[in-house]
Amino acid sequence: MAQPYDILYVDDEQDNLLAFKAVFRRTFNVHTALSAKEAIELLKEQSIDLILSDQRMPQMTGIEFFEHIMDDYPNIVRMVVTGYSEMDVITNALDKGNIAHYLTKPWDVDELKDVISHALEAA
Repeated sequence: MAQPYDILYVDDEQDNLLAFKAVFRRTFNVHTALSAKEAIELLKEQSIDLILSDQRMPQMTGIEFFEHIMDDYPNIVRMVVTGYSEMDVITNALDKGNIAHYLTKPWDVDELKDVISHALEAA
C-alpha cells in the first residue's frame, strides 16, 4: 500500500486548521501552520506534496506565500482557499501557474477531498 500524501494547510484561524485536520487525518498526513512564516519553516523540515493556503492572512497572503516558495519547491501542488471575492488575484495566480486550484470558504468536505485527490493524482 502506498504511503499517504503529506498535506500542509496554512490558515491564520486555528479553528479552520483543527477542522481540516479532523476531516483529513485518516486520509493524508496532515500538517498545519498558522502563518506563511511558520509554513516556510515547516517546509525546511518536512517533505510536502500539496499545500492548501488561506488567501487573506496577516503579513503575507496565500498567493504571496506561494510566490515566495515557488523556486525552492516547484513540485508541490499549490491551492488557495478564500472567503472573499478576489477573482482578479486568483485568476492572475492561476494564469502564472502559482496555484493549481482555488476553493471558496466555507469549503465543502466532499468537494475538497475530490479536488485534493485529483490534484495529487495529476501531479
